[in-house]
Amino acid sequence: MLVEPPSMQTPAKAHYRKQYLAAVIAALGAFSIGTIFGWSAPVELGLLDHEEAGFEIRESQFAWVVSLMSLGGAVISLPAGLIVPTLGARNTLLLFVLPTMLGWICIIWANNVVMLLAGRTLTGFGAGAFCMVVPIYIGEIASKEIRGTVGSFFQQMINLGIVATYALGLILDVFWLSVACGVVPIVYGVLFFFMPNTPTYLVHQGQESNAIAAIKWLRGIHADVTTEINEIRSQQQRKPATVVADDDGNDIDGHGKWPSWKLFRQPATVRALIIMLGIMFFMQASGVNAVLFYSTSIFQAANAVVEPELATIIIGSIQVFGTLLSSLVVDRLGRRVLLLTSGSAMCIGVLTLGVYFLVLSNDDPRNQVTADGASNQTGWIPIVALCLYVTLFAVGFGPVPWLLLGEIFASEVKGPASALANMTSFAMSFVLSLVFPLVRQAIGSGPMFIIFSVFCALAVVFVALVVPETKGKSLNEIQSMLAG
Repeated sequence: MLVEPPSMQTPAKAHYRKQYLAAVIAALGAFSIGTIFGWSAPVELGLLDHEEAGFEIRESQFAWVVSLMSLGGAVISLPAGLIVPTLGARNTLLLFVLPTMLGWICIIWANNVVMLLAGRTLTGFGAGAFCMVVPIYIGEIASKEIRGTVGSFFQQMINLGIVATYALGLILDVFWLSVACGVVPIVYGVLFFFMPNTPTYLVHQGQESNAIAAIKWLRGIHADVTTEINEIRSQQQRKPATVVADDDGNDIDGHGKWPSWKLFRQPATVRALIIMLGIMFFMQASGVNAVLFYSTSIFQAANAVVEPELATIIIGSIQVFGTLLSSLVVDRLGRRVLLLTSGSAMCIGVLTLGVYFLVLSNDDPRNQVTADGASNQTGWIPIVALCLYVTLFAVGFGPVPWLLLGEIFASEVKGPASALANMTSFAMSFVLSLVFPLVRQAIGSGPMFIIFSVFCALAVVFVALVVPETKGKSLNEIQSMLAG
């Protein structure tokens, strides 16, 4: 039975200060992801050319060092998704601080390739869990008026982690850079320990008094607790109107809730899965992680007018700016506009980069630009093209998919459904980061980037035809919209 609000009570305006605080601290997990993602670019030359690890690493082995992180993220997605409904987003995030720390320990003191690979896999476990659960946590603690803004904190923190790692890579060797990255999950675990569980999780666990306390902490003591508790309950008790019984003639389970596996058959969940799996596929097929993981060598091959390491930092910094811009406009312009604009500009940027490589290397069957291939008149092209590509990725296809991940699934299926979407993202990242250097060597950089541009164009078509607008809608309203 729903709680009846007092007849004369006027809902007070929600206070957002502590929601911002909780979202920022939760997003430090994304900063940790950024250090994991960004680590490979600044250490590539040190490990391959200078053997800073103390042992030889071949280029083919380094491809596995880069890509096993993504494989770890894909493998852990489903187990982490199944843990979320039991432990809640907060406790799941704290749990995965441990493998992340252990992974960095293996990387820091690696004395052979196997230990390095094990460390990257373990950090991948942490990255995969954080990628999936941080958006869930933020989506469940944020008021609908600011959910888009605080949801963008996730990608912003990833970008900050990447650019910080790039910058530290200029002044630190491989060992000390790894140490600096390893400190991040420790700080995150300590700070996040003091953040509350989400009200949604607490209500589902029957801890209503704790849920009320969490809402008051997040929204302020004058928040309309009654309305929010009722909304969570109504979502928990929701039954699709078009289904009155299961295949065996049973209506609902003994607790008045549909089992999660049956909700996967409902139109709202099916549509949400199609949307998220498609967006995650195109986000990775655009080639962004291949570009970020190998950014130093890409600029080296392009013979850009600035040093490759500096160009990489410029790209990372612009990505931070793009995500900041997204956070300012996502709750005004909406999700669809940002995705459509992002995909279109990314297509132009990466296509320009592909044509640049083709033109400058038309005499080289592998399309590798020679040292004198780029003059001062053309050496700026790869930087501008990648700046356009990365900036608009950071505006749309970077933050928006993770924002949608936290708001598009019903609470009953959010853990396993988010796991499937996250698994798709990391599996694609694994494949691309592993095969990118091999394919680039086989067919050349130009054709590789042109292929990425085709996927960017297909992403625009997918968003235009399939992805709805969720701006300004409550989680219940989103589910009603998806159900048709």
